[in-house]
Order: sequence, then C-alpha cells, then structure tokens
Amino acid sequence: MLDWGLIGIGIGIGVAVAAPMGPVNIMVIHRGVRHGFVSAFVAGLGAVVGDTLYAAIAAFGITSISNAITEHLTLLKIIGGFLLIGFGLSLIPRTPHPEEGEEEDTRPSMFAAAVSTFILCVTNPALLLGFAAVFTGLDEIGRAPDNYTSAAELTFGVLVGGLIWWLLLSSAVAHFRTKITVPWLRSINALAGIALSVLGGLLLADAFLNIW
Repeated sequence: MLDWGLIGIGIGIGVAVAAPMGPVNIMVIHRGVRHGFVSAFVAGLGAVVGDTLYAAIAAFGITSISNAITEHLTLLKIIGGFLLIGFGLSLIPRTPHPEEGEEEDTRPSMFAAAVSTFILCVTNPALLLGFAAVFTGLDEIGRAPDNYTSAAELTFGVLVGGLIWWLLLSSAVAHFRTKITVPWLRSINALAGIALSVLGGLLLADAFLNIW
C-alpha cells in the first residue's frame, strides 16, 4: 500500500527544489513569454528529469553513480557555464513579440531547451547533496537505507512536485504574456540575458579554480 504521507513529503521537496529563482526558472519564464505555455513547460521537463535523477540517486543510496558525477563535476560545470553564457548573450538583443503565436517555436528548439535545463540541474552539486541530507533525516530512508519501496515513493513525490511547479509557472507566464508591453519585454530579455551570463561566468570561475 502506498505511503501517501511520504509521497506528499516528496511533492513538497520537489516544489521547494524547483521554485527558487535561478537560471532554470529564468529560461522557462523567457520561453513562456516568447512562445507560450507548451514551450515553457517542455523546458521545465528537463529540470524535472534532472531533479528526479538526483533524488533517485540520493533516495536509493546509489554511491557509484554519485561518485561518478562528483568525479566529472568540473567538466559538467564548464559545460553548464558556457551554456548559460551563450544563452544569456543570445537573449540580450532579442525583442519577443507576444502577438506571435506559440507555433513559432519548433520541436528541436523545445527539445534543446529541455536538454539545457537538464544540464543546468546536473551541474549543481548542491542539489544532490541537499537531497541526500534531507532524505537521510527521514526515518523511512535514514534508518532503513535498503527500503527501496520508500525510496521509490519519495522519488515519485519529487517528480510530481516538479511537474506541479513547472505546470503552474508555465501557465502563469503564458496567461500574462499578452499583457506585457514591448518595452517591458526588451527589459525582461536584457535582465534575463545578463543574469544568465553572470551565473555562467560564476560557474566557469568555480570550475577553473578547482582545476588550478
């Protein structure tokens, strides 16, 4: 029988992990403003996969995968840093037009956005460590590390929580996109582009400091 309490905890954790304003949220908001609901939600799905992957690794105590990720963390940070800078710089000169429909986005573009948000999630080591710390404090996981049923329920809850957050955010952005004026859109693009570029630069700096 399913432990709905544990699933509920997982949902709360999934929302809490996805909600803070960071590069993924900025990317999803931008795609929602420019293309509409579907494009924003698909971009968020990449983050859901990344969050769920790390949740599963922490919940099931998969040490081998965790170690492999840690060993290649510098490379992942470099990839994520360049990705953020490239995407950020490409945003600054753009002027979205809300009167253009969602059809302007393409499947390859949406897939690329989902891959991008996935990469951004897996280049964040604090995410994996955070999941491990929280899950260890739960009796079902911390005191019974071989309880795979509870681990699966908790991971499922994180998945559902992430889906709920990106569904709500994508819906909200798509609803208000037509009410935003062009000057505001230009400002949003510029601020988002600068923020993503700065975050990418910090990620690269952290990676290169570890190398040196």
